[in-house]
Amino acid sequence: MKKEMSLFYMKNPMKFLPTLLIAILFSACETGTKAESQPQDEIAAIANPSEIDSVKRLIESSFEGIWSELDTSRIKTFHTEDFILLEAGMVWNNDSIANYLLDEQKRMLEGKYQRLNRFKYVKAVQSPGNIWVAYQNYGTWVQGSDTLGTAQWLESAIAVKENGQWKLQQLHSTPIQR
Repeated sequence: MKKEMSLFYMKNPMKFLPTLLIAILFSACETGTKAESQPQDEIAAIANPSEIDSVKRLIESSFEGIWSELDTSRIKTFHTEDFILLEAGMVWNNDSIANYLLDEQKRMLEGKYQRLNRFKYVKAVQSPGNIWVAYQNYGTWVQGSDTLGTAQWLESAIAVKENGQWKLQQLHSTPIQR
């Protein structure tokens, strides 16, 4: 059947031309529809630098309050109830973080050291309902003027708004070996 149709169009090229034009027209209409429905314009329209800056401050404040000050009461301030941290093959939630902080408080009091944090942001993307941020996290542990140790992680965070406030819903952290 296909061979017979091909021979028909080869013998009658003028009958093939309308079919070709209709196919091109449908293809052009379909392509135009797809281009119009792309969400890129919507994402660009909602990207708000001040909201992204708010999430960056949230990340920095959470590391200061939770991981430097070891304040378990700050977890609810910075994290959603269903918060999850994925780090080096381990899964943490708010409860496991609180337990870690209580143990670390004892070590910090005995060693009289503190943790300092520094961040270098790589990328931030705002989507409907959340902001995703990628960054490098640098931790330095000091005792007085002595540096006890340093660490670096490549991390990403997802923040969502709860009752008008940005909160961290997920962190993903990869330690960088030097």
